[in-house]
Amino acid sequence: MTNDAITKKYMLKPGFHQFVPGSAAIHCNENLSDEEAEWYLQRYPHIEALFASRHPEGGVIIQSKNRRKSMANKDSNKGGSK
Repeated sequence: MTNDAITKKYMLKPGFHQFVPGSAAIHCNENLSDEEAEWYLQRYPHIEALFASRHPEGGVIIQSKNRRKSMANKDSNKGGSK
């Protein structure tokens, strides 16, 4: 599997990030594969916020349940009567 930024499902926000409490901030897009990202996300769900949202064509969008709910409510309020 390639680690190409175009085909990756998981993209970190810019910079180096710490996944495991007490460990060094060593993770970045250049050294993190999709398989590793999935492994870390299963074990450390709090790191979800370190990933950038992506469009479905380029990968998955990582959002918390509360964020999805708030976006759904915001979308349902669009339009309406004038």
